[in-house]
Amino acid sequence: MTFADIQAWAGTPGGIAVWLTIFFGFIFCSLLLSVDRGIRLGREAALIAILAAVASASRVLFAALPNVQPVTLLLLMIGLHLGARRAAAVAMLTALISNMALGHGPWTFYQAIAWAAVGSSAALFRPLLVNWDGTKIRIGSMAFLAFIWGFLFDWTVSLSALALYQSFEAFLAFIIAGLVFDALHAVGNVLFTIWLAPSLHHLLWLHRRHEAGRWLGNISDETLKREVFIAEAEAAAKQLKDPLAGVARLDGEN
Repeated sequence: MTFADIQAWAGTPGGIAVWLTIFFGFIFCSLLLSVDRGIRLGREAALIAILAAVASASRVLFAALPNVQPVTLLLLMIGLHLGARRAAAVAMLTALISNMALGHGPWTFYQAIAWAAVGSSAALFRPLLVNWDGTKIRIGSMAFLAFIWGFLFDWTVSLSALALYQSFEAFLAFIIAGLVFDALHAVGNVLFTIWLAPSLHHLLWLHRRHEAGRWLGNISDETLKREVFIAEAEAAAKQLKDPLAGVARLDGEN
């Protein structure tokens, strides 16, 4: 086989699929090594393991529904609150763990990278997804981002199927035929956002506040001042005495 033959093969759908799989595998291994060095042992590692287990279980639980799963929303919420690095760790663990039940293949790399990108996008667009102090989530913005990722995620993972087709026309037909399932994923993401996003946001926001003194130092000054003001007001209210205490009623009743 000459270099010209290799060059010609590299331009075919099968060749492109091989190079893409190698490229995504390289990114997967690079992220795995960088995340492994960046994640602290103890509470942080335990949190990531728990989130990955929850995401994997939810994916397996909803496997009976055609392309409807809450994993995309979970990765968006994790990226929003815990950052891109921790979202990437959860994404890779979710792909590895859930595919033990659903089946491994080259698509595992694509799923992990796509979910890592999902979490990173939430971290990037955080100012648009929460209110000024981060206490409330903007359902409309989050639902829109989840809807877009319903299509982008599926199209990214579909690149792993290039090796099965010997022409770009057949692969395009495969993408078009799968638009119904992509739409189900996108609509499912919107429904999961409306249903779960407020509760998940409140839970993760409380965790951010609890862990702020340990490994999250990016809580806004406005939020801290607001919480101090609320705490001082509650303490002052508890110290107030009844202004009528000790005053005897004129009718003689106690």
